[in-house]
Amino acid sequence: MKKWFPHGKWTKYYVWLHHYSIVSFLVLMVTGLALNIPFFHVRLIRYLFFLYDAHIFFGIVFFLSLFSPIVKKLPKVNRIRKVDWFMPIFFGTAIVLTGFSLWKVNWFPASIREAAFAWHGNLSYLLGIWFIMHGFFKATGTQYPQTYVTKKMDSERRQFLRWGVSGLVIGAISMTPFSKLFTTREKVSTDSRPGIHVFPEYFTVTDNYPKVSLNKYQLKIDGLVTTKKSITLDQLTSLPVTKQIKNFQCVTGWTVTDVEWEGIRIRELVSLVKPTSEASFITFYSADGVYTESLSLKEAMESDVLLAYKMDNQPLRVEQGFPLRLVVPKMYGYKSIKWVNRVEFASTRIQGYWEQRGYPAEATF
Repeated sequence: MKKWFPHGKWTKYYVWLHHYSIVSFLVLMVTGLALNIPFFHVRLIRYLFFLYDAHIFFGIVFFLSLFSPIVKKLPKVNRIRKVDWFMPIFFGTAIVLTGFSLWKVNWFPASIREAAFAWHGNLSYLLGIWFIMHGFFKATGTQYPQTYVTKKMDSERRQFLRWGVSGLVIGAISMTPFSKLFTTREKVSTDSRPGIHVFPEYFTVTDNYPKVSLNKYQLKIDGLVTTKKSITLDQLTSLPVTKQIKNFQCVTGWTVTDVEWEGIRIRELVSLVKPTSEASFITFYSADGVYTESLSLKEAMESDVLLAYKMDNQPLRVEQGFPLRLVVPKMYGYKSIKWVNRVEFASTRIQGYWEQRGYPAEATF
């Protein structure tokens, strides 16, 4: 252990604190990559809830390991490298702050959460690089290249707090709309109407949201059906209406709770067009011309599967899928295709946009 703590006499408290901070950060990096990188979470999709909970738990452990020295005086040692404390406290505080805004998703406006989402990852990568460098220097006994980082550090709490406050400031800056100038994450809503849920992200696989004219909009229903239809939104809204309150779960880990949807059940369309006996699947097409999704006829006939045109008692906004979107509460959000303009009944499943890229077609959780 002396190899890792050559500068002074360290108590067991600080040795364990050092271990907890490193182990918790490593777990945070692993679970964060699994949640955010498609290559990993496609293969771990059945465990995403566990990974999400583990990410939150070790985020709390990391926070406590960073700030517990506030309640206990720092060790009296001959020399503590400033950078050894500054880097984890400064960046760690910003990471914890941005992570908290993603955890408590309904507490913050969309503009703040969007910036926090990007910077949470960027700051984590920076701190991860420093941890690797730190471990290398400690393991090899190599001195830091710049002498100013080896100056004696004031062991009083005010120095520690100063760095923590600096991290809070950079974390707050990272969560402001200004910081979005430095990121290319997906577009988000600026909807600030009271009582309207705002999602952390509104994904689009194209550069922009499709422009749909309500006057010209028609939902085309075709394929293996007895009667093909083209239905306007007014005609759709005249069908029996279903309202339901459900949670929305994204495959990347975040959840928006108690979203109220209003629309028509898919079974209403089935009654309207009367699929043939060969029809076993339904493919949904988006007005963006790229995105598709599919459900088995059995899945689509579930009572909570809707084509929704309202959310939280308000017409859908363009980023929410105006004028019509699919809602499949028991499956991850990528199945709930937005801007639906065509429904096709088929005898075989057509792989959707994300299924073609490795995601499972049966995205239940």
